[in-house]
Amino acid sequence: MTVQDSPARTGALTELFAARVRETPDAVAVDGEDRLTYAELADRAERLAAHLLRLGLSPEDRVGLLLRRSAELVVAELAVVLAGGAYVPLDLRAPDDRLRLVLATAGVSVLVTDEPGRAQKVYSGLVVEAGQPLPERDRELPEVDGDRLAYLMHTSGSTGAPKGVAVRHRDVAALAADSRFARDAHRRVLLHSPAAFDATTYELWVPLLSGGTVVVAPPGDLDVETLRGLLDRHAVTALWLTAGLFRIVAQEALDCFRGVREVWTGGDVVPAGAVRRVLRACPGLTVVDGYGPTETTTFATSHRMPSADRVPDAVPIGRPLDDVGVRVLDGALNPVAPGEPGELHLAGAGLARGYWARPGATADRFVADPAG
Repeated sequence: MTVQDSPARTGALTELFAARVRETPDAVAVDGEDRLTYAELADRAERLAAHLLRLGLSPEDRVGLLLRRSAELVVAELAVVLAGGAYVPLDLRAPDDRLRLVLATAGVSVLVTDEPGRAQKVYSGLVVEAGQPLPERDRELPEVDGDRLAYLMHTSGSTGAPKGVAVRHRDVAALAADSRFARDAHRRVLLHSPAAFDATTYELWVPLLSGGTVVVAPPGDLDVETLRGLLDRHAVTALWLTAGLFRIVAQEALDCFRGVREVWTGGDVVPAGAVRRVLRACPGLTVVDGYGPTETTTFATSHRMPSADRVPDAVPIGRPLDDVGVRVLDGALNPVAPGEPGELHLAGAGLARGYWARPGATADRFVADPAG
């Protein structure tokens, strides 16, 4: 069996999570304002999954999540995949018209929310209020394989119209099983990105599928001092920051990452000077430039910088993750010579199924691999 074929990289999230529950039921799975062990998280998620099935959820039905950042968000995402559905996280900062459009485009059949008033404004179908007491699971949960849809993450691209990137269980599993995350650095990961931003895939599934802990930040935007308190109080070992937020932290609180093992950053040009300053102020920290569009399940390449003297003036996007192919091709999909301009093409592990209900856009962007 190759690395690419191993169950940890191609299997269903449901079984991979269940294995962690069996191994360490009393370990802390979720920390923050609420704390849940793996057994407690599994119980709450299974109850919600059974409730969704009672409401008529079918395989790959989409479930909207209009939820503030909390333990309930973790429970809901896990519950949807346990029930065989696909979750559709919504950006609470978006205007109501945008939410209506995303819900309609995704064909959502149920909406889970902790904001019932706003839910009524944007959705007229079945609504489940998060956090309400639910009976014990009264039915078997469906069998799910790695090719089952796990979630739709919407991106507007250059058109402004939402496109739902259809990500499968196996795509998320491949990310979580990547050798870059096998280090103890990712045992306690901060969940702070907006739910509709694909960095949350890393923030939630990497720790959960490795027996680690998701440290849930409180709702709302984080300022630097709040971030510093969270990292220290909850002994966070790894987190993702946009390049812009990383730059602000470097300017306002150089020692913010003391005790953190890895900071992944990207989404824009990573500022080399800021990386050097942070690394000098925080011994033992490694900064990683992580690159990847939503269509490749959060990350496709990475570049590690373990010390200030190993930070180049222009920080590169680095080398591909395990089983990811990266090539620079011309308009005819032929490789270009070194130094010549071309377009970056990504293939292999983590590449999404395509755009939901957008066959034309899928055919345009998800092209046949010329290398086979």
